[in-house]
Amino acid sequence: MQQNSNFFKFTIAIIEENENIRVNICNFLGQAGVHAWGAESVEKFYITLLREKADLVVVDLSLPREDKLCLIERLAEQCIPVVVLTARSDLCSCITGLTTGALRYFVEPDDLHALAASLRAQLPLAATVTAPVKLALNGGHPAWHLDKAAARLVAPNRHSIPLTSRELQLMVHLYAADENIVGKKELLDAMGYAYVQDGFHRIESQLNRLRRKTLQSTGMPLPIRAVFGKGLVFVSQHALR
Repeated sequence: MQQNSNFFKFTIAIIEENENIRVNICNFLGQAGVHAWGAESVEKFYITLLREKADLVVVDLSLPREDKLCLIERLAEQCIPVVVLTARSDLCSCITGLTTGALRYFVEPDDLHALAASLRAQLPLAATVTAPVKLALNGGHPAWHLDKAAARLVAPNRHSIPLTSRELQLMVHLYAADENIVGKKELLDAMGYAYVQDGFHRIESQLNRLRRKTLQSTGMPLPIRAVFGKGLVFVSQHALR
């Protein structure tokens, strides 16, 4: 396989529900000299994005409609190149993908060389834009740690953040989820806001205060990501490459 030196500096994310297709594409791109990583859902993409960058994103149109379209729109707003990949070649699907913000609509190929060529065509654009911001956790340092007994969150650089009772309550549930998304309803129940009209807004306000306090105390961003329409995820593990 002929490698393209332009590929080497890019990272491509493949959001594909079918595991075989996803793995095959990632392996093929890897052989072509480009770093590629895969996610089976939009939720997994957001989580992995905390550790990996994405200069170009391939989105499977068989994903749930609201998830994939919101994702394409958000990536387009950040000028992140998006290529839509699907088994459906009907005109309606094509128009939906392109009008939402995708740069190219590509029917799932039998020949992966054709897909690689399509992605390569988008590289000049990827080279001119900034990749999505990732939450770097200073590689080499240990993970974030929640000290429940002392009511503090310890950052990888060993600086600690004292937590109020409400902040500790929130962090206990996010930390215990082991880097999985904690849904809005679960958070509302856990925080005692299930029957409060602006319950999740209160959680968001607490989280915003905790973000500011963490940045001031440690010089590091708090690695909590809000997954659109789903809930929150806390990524405590080692840093991004």
